[in-house]
Amino acid sequence: MGVMRSLLITQCLQRDFVEPINRYDPLPNQLHVGAAESLRLLGERPDEGPLRRFMQWALANSSMPIIHIRDWHDADDEQQREHLSQFGPHCLKNTPGASFLYAADMAADQRHLIVDASGLNDFYKTDLESMLAPYRGSALHIGLIGVWTDAKILFLAYELTTRYPEFEIAVCEALTASSSRSMHFIALEQMRSTLGVSIISSIGDFSSYLTGETVDLPIPRSALVNTEKLKFEDDYTPADEDRDMLLFLFRDTPEVHLKKLAGGFSGNMVLRARVRDIYGHRLPPFVVKLGERSLIAKEKAAFERIQEALGNAAPSIIDTVELKDRGAVKYRYAAMQGEQTTTFKKFYASTDNTDRIGEVLAAVFDDRLGRFYEAAVSEPLNLLDYYDFQPRFADGIRKRVNELLPGAPADTIEVIPGKTLRHPALFYEKDLTELRGHDTREHFTGWVHGDLNGANIVLDSSQNVWIIDFFHTHRGHILRDLIKLENDLLYIFTELKDEGELRQAIALTDHLFSYEDAAAVPDALPGLPPALEKAQQTIRHLRSRYARLVQHDRDPYQMDCAMARYAIHTLAFDESSVFQKRWALYAASLFLQRIRYRLIETRGLRVDFLKRETSASLIGITLLPGRRDRQRDLEQDLSQLKEQRIGSVLCLLSDNEFELYGVPDLLTRYADCSFTIMHAPVVDQAIPSFEEMDAMLAFVDSSLAEQRRILVHCAGGLGRSGTVAACYLTTRDGLSVDEAIDVVRESRSPRMVENRRQEDFVRQYTERSAR
Repeated sequence: MGVMRSLLITQCLQRDFVEPINRYDPLPNQLHVGAAESLRLLGERPDEGPLRRFMQWALANSSMPIIHIRDWHDADDEQQREHLSQFGPHCLKNTPGASFLYAADMAADQRHLIVDASGLNDFYKTDLESMLAPYRGSALHIGLIGVWTDAKILFLAYELTTRYPEFEIAVCEALTASSSRSMHFIALEQMRSTLGVSIISSIGDFSSYLTGETVDLPIPRSALVNTEKLKFEDDYTPADEDRDMLLFLFRDTPEVHLKKLAGGFSGNMVLRARVRDIYGHRLPPFVVKLGERSLIAKEKAAFERIQEALGNAAPSIIDTVELKDRGAVKYRYAAMQGEQTTTFKKFYASTDNTDRIGEVLAAVFDDRLGRFYEAAVSEPLNLLDYYDFQPRFADGIRKRVNELLPGAPADTIEVIPGKTLRHPALFYEKDLTELRGHDTREHFTGWVHGDLNGANIVLDSSQNVWIIDFFHTHRGHILRDLIKLENDLLYIFTELKDEGELRQAIALTDHLFSYEDAAAVPDALPGLPPALEKAQQTIRHLRSRYARLVQHDRDPYQMDCAMARYAIHTLAFDESSVFQKRWALYAASLFLQRIRYRLIETRGLRVDFLKRETSASLIGITLLPGRRDRQRDLEQDLSQLKEQRIGSVLCLLSDNEFELYGVPDLLTRYADCSFTIMHAPVVDQAIPSFEEMDAMLAFVDSSLAEQRRILVHCAGGLGRSGTVAACYLTTRDGLSVDEAIDVVRESRSPRMVENRRQEDFVRQYTERSAR
């Protein structure tokens, strides 16, 4: 054999492992991938499904060798009996179950390269190494498909990358499977990140990878005959490729009624299909997404990752097809009721009943997407990177600002008289490069829809709620979906009639974002016109979910980043009016100013002293000096504390937090700086005992008696530190509990004294001290 450009290796695509079974049928053996994965790999009609059509093309391609690896067992071999006993009889040589799924397409007059393997390592006691010997040293494209992604495919990819580093290896996600969908995707990510294997979602792109040219997988011509069956309810004429894909997807249906649903990304088409079978029975509704093939393939893969998390309300992927550079995926919404649907945007415009709107939002975020958010974890997340803030956007922003505000200065904007803000383009031109490295906070991340807008939420005839368009689904910022929808509610859904309503809209924005707490539900701003009042009440419904999602991460910076990103993006939307765009411009500029301020202030260690005319004004509060997860430098922070004439330090970190935040020798370094120290450990988000608080306040008293400035800190300088400061003000300065908490919050942050338990402790400690 001469040197070939590419080589396809199929892995265990045999009937005993992949042959279709019904959902509740028992597995024929313990290694069968199961009904769901078999359906994903083969399609509802395996003879015309994705694997069959790919293998028909591959076997007909005489220039591309194929190595077929098969599991091959001898029931009489004593060394194999334990394996067969453990997993059940499977792939016994010369039995139907051991045959390839595509055996009918393997020409009898051709020589086929077949590797008989009976274990995990396909190189052990097989001919695989000798088959690959002619290609050693060649720059070869290797394509892998088959089962099991987390075992045989992963192990084979490892062996190939270590034995043949000159080979370029790719795995087709759509043509591999495992018994566990989650393990399938975990294994793909492991191969990509640790082995450098390319993971390709589109079958067409995978075929092109193997051949170096655009490939069309065959579509049966019989499916394309009756073009009259497609009945479009809108003024829509599909391109030839899209028409042929629709004919293929509905090849068993005598007639299909298709209606456009707004909601496709980047101009792609989303259609709702009403169909009846050959007997006239109405079938469950379908939604078809058509678009560029690689993007459609990525949407399919993204949806498959999260399908189980959506529960019984999830649609199911029935079929997919690719033709030239186009692709389509067909979803079945089995429980969708009736033949009429509407989008959330249209529903919102049709009603002023905010309670009913709230019920729909509850269905979206609690019922449909609630499972997404349950597994959220706190981890470092650079929001400027995550929300794709890039200097290259500056020119486009300046252009859009000039269109909205002709003659605007280069450094400021004035959307309405008296409201002057820094020009938003300056953030992209001057600030981003410098400030990006200061975005070091942790935030909660989980699975999110990724592009939740008014067109991707659909209501059926019974007002049940459904979600479509999963292209952007990923693990990301936990508030992304809520903030995206809030942005659209304001700057797309809410019409503004004149300058007066624009001024009121800006007042609403100022009010909604006057709360320095991501978990806060804003109070109602009175006196708004009906459209703005409806938007305000709807946003209060949305914000009521923030506290559960952000948990203890109530930092408003995360809202500023997300809101700025979407408000700036809205400036390019054709569906927004000039008044709405000016409103979005004001909001974006405001958020960008806040982002800039928050990141600049984190460069120095900010110590906030209590705003009192008493000795309490010597009590300063800050976050943990030298906190490594915030990219802080301990020596620089200590130097700043000396400059601020700190004499004593009350440290509230629990014992494990010194290592957790990268300051194991913090107390020693305080002593080296000649600070008077008290370490009074309190668990994060928790409270001390009354006796422990007595000791802390006695330490504060002793420092203030000597006119020494005292620093109180925990990890974030909010909850535990605020609790100590509030207790001092009630017991020493004679303030009421509410007055003390107000002073503490005004002095540093509205998030001081972070939770109800801490507030209750301040009240109980104050009552005890007054006895």
